[in-house]
Amino acid sequence: MAEYKLRPSDSLREVELIRSLGVAFQQAEVGDRISLDELEGAFDCIFVGIGLGAMERLGIPGEDRPEVIDALRFIAHYKTSHEVRVGRVVVVIGGGNTAIDAANAARRLGAEEVHVFYRRTEREMPAFPLEYEHSKVEGVQFHWLAQPVEILDRAVRFTATRLGPPDGSGRRKAEPAPGSEFAFVCDMVIPAVGQSRLIKLLNQTRGIRLDGGLIAIDRPTGQTNNPKYYAGGDCVNGGREVVDAVADGKRAAMAMVHRLEAQRG
Repeated sequence: MAEYKLRPSDSLREVELIRSLGVAFQQAEVGDRISLDELEGAFDCIFVGIGLGAMERLGIPGEDRPEVIDALRFIAHYKTSHEVRVGRVVVVIGGGNTAIDAANAARRLGAEEVHVFYRRTEREMPAFPLEYEHSKVEGVQFHWLAQPVEILDRAVRFTATRLGPPDGSGRRKAEPAPGSEFAFVCDMVIPAVGQSRLIKLLNQTRGIRLDGGLIAIDRPTGQTNNPKYYAGGDCVNGGREVVDAVADGKRAAMAMVHRLEAQRG
């Protein structure tokens, strides 16, 4: 979550509020310091809110250059230290809310120009419309139907794309247009093309059904097909906002309380 949406001090205040209600916080890496067997033996219900993993790589030459920083690291640095160095002309690659957050942060850090490139069109962009409109107010510029093929010294080489048949997600597939490559001059590149799914841990959670790498739940209660486990947040919805995760947590908490009360008679 970008700093301008939720400051670290606000997050810490929320933690203290929850602690004051009697909630105990324990830190341990599941699968290392504590096992799922131990958790299942100690608790009647388990809520899984592990989010998503690291940013996906572009898979193109030049993405390991020093002027390239993925959006999650960039946003984290901006949130914890306002001394983050930013380029004069910044290119953000992607069309989701994380790309929007990174673009806005770059503008607020002093970038003269911030350009977002997305391989589909405005219609297919997964970012929320409100986030997109706000980013334009911040001064971010958007470019459609362009896919990066190489990161060069102080430039990104793109190829124009055209939309073909729908892919597995139902969105029209972006296909490179032959002979349409062009270079865009910049001095900083921020990839934001989605996050990896934490499949390794999910596969350990006692046969919990997955749907496209995400945990499948009963939406009103957050319960999985394993009645001991509940889930919510990005590991369920694929990456939305903090308020969505909070809502998932509240629904699951109420469902767990009702279940335990029913068991006690």
